[in-house]
Amino acid sequence: MSEEKPLAVCFDFAGVLADHRDLKPLPEMVQLVRDLHADGRYLAVVTRYPEQKAGELLGQELLRFFCRVCSAPEGGREKLERVLDFARECGIDDLSRVAFLDDKPENLAALAGSGVQVIGFRGSGKYDTGEACRKVGVPFAGTVDELRALLRL
Repeated sequence: MSEEKPLAVCFDFAGVLADHRDLKPLPEMVQLVRDLHADGRYLAVVTRYPEQKAGELLGQELLRFFCRVCSAPEGGREKLERVLDFARECGIDDLSRVAFLDDKPENLAALAGSGVQVIGFRGSGKYDTGEACRKVGVPFAGTVDELRALLRL
């Protein structure tokens, strides 16, 4: 991982920003998003949900912190494409300055080795994300405090 803080952070929606069971934003993640925004980071949501649906589920109070909500219904490589598009939109050429947070093993594996800072997050606990991270060699955050440290916040 880069020693510098990421300039842009891309979040998965269900399981990371929101509880996968009821799709309500996780309170500790709402505060993290606010703090990253206040620190001047570019923020995006990259999700399998249609953009409008994800925006509705986030709600206006949280949605306003994001530069973009991107739909990637196929996951995996499609999520990587959306993250790369977002980096270009933000004018970031050094992909190590872009972080991608997800809890799903397939998505973590698809982005590992891409140059992007891939971080597995326990989120709402649907997957064994820690084991998936060990397999593909990316950092794992089991708590929001650990995530804050990895994002250098």
